[in-house]
Formats: sequence, structure tokens, C-alpha cells
Amino acid sequence: MKDLLKKAWFFGLGVLDATKEKVEALVEEMVKRGEVTQQESPQAVEQILAKAQEVQKTLFEKVKQIIADMKLARAADLEALEKRVAALEKEIKGKSGS
Repeated sequence: MKDLLKKAWFFGLGVLDATKEKVEALVEEMVKRGEVTQQESPQAVEQILAKAQEVQKTLFEKVKQIIADMKLARAADLEALEKRVAALEKEIKGKSGS
């Protein structure tokens, strides 16, 4: 499970790295190879960027759901527990000191 999360995270970072400049360079290579015409290149760039954003959103939602399913404690949960323990310790010390 940890490996899956790690791979998903790194994949997401790769998608995030799909900057407009890099996509434009990729499409320019596609134009040179004859896979896309020069006239089609602006639309190809926009389509790739849109798909990258869609994949990124889907990926983050899936990772978020996996983490939620694992029922991991959040920082706020831990802080609340620490405060509760501190209050209980204070209460116990007060009762044993009387």
C-alpha cells in the first residue's frame, strides 16, 4: 500500500511538472515528426494541458480517498488528543495531590 501511494505521489508530481513550456516543446517535436500540423499545435497544447489537469485532479482525489480509508490521524486530531491527555494528567495530579 505504501508503494502504491508513493508511486501515485511521484506520478502526480510528474503531471504537475507538465508546464506549458514543456508541453509546447513536446508538441513542437510532434510537429517535426509529422504527427501534428503546425496549425493543430495550439489546440494540441491546450488538449494536453487540460488532460494533465484532469489526471492530476483525479489522482489527488484517489490518493485523498485512500488516505481517508486508511483512517490516518491528522495533525489536528493529534493536537486535540495531546491537549486532552495534558488535561487528564493535570486532573490526576490534582486529585493525587489533595
